[in-house]
Amino acid sequence: MLIHHIDGIELEKEKPNTSEDFFNRSEATYEINGVRHTFHLLYVRYFEEKLEDELTQHDFWKQYLQKYKIREIAALTALSKNESYMKRKRVYINEYEDFKSLFMNPDEKTLTTLLKSFE
Repeated sequence: MLIHHIDGIELEKEKPNTSEDFFNRSEATYEINGVRHTFHLLYVRYFEEKLEDELTQHDFWKQYLQKYKIREIAALTALSKNESYMKRKRVYINEYEDFKSLFMNPDEKTLTTLLKSFE
């Protein structure tokens, strides 16, 4: 897998009666066998705020959280953690434990290799 782009944004309301401002979207564009794919991970913004304190205590994540926001690497982390996501364009996570599980026991070697291309 060759990573071309990672990004993360805090969604904003487009209309006054929507709840978009409670969500973040993480995006990873990658290539497999010469075919480019983009994967979007949508989740409740509070999950990121809650998880950040815990991840800064984790030796592996501490170094990356100095360079990236969780929303910028969440999609990439999801792809490395769950191969079935590579067959999907979008995933919505609405449970904190599901979101947290993406970051627990990471494949450090794979993530380090993938993130080195952005340094």
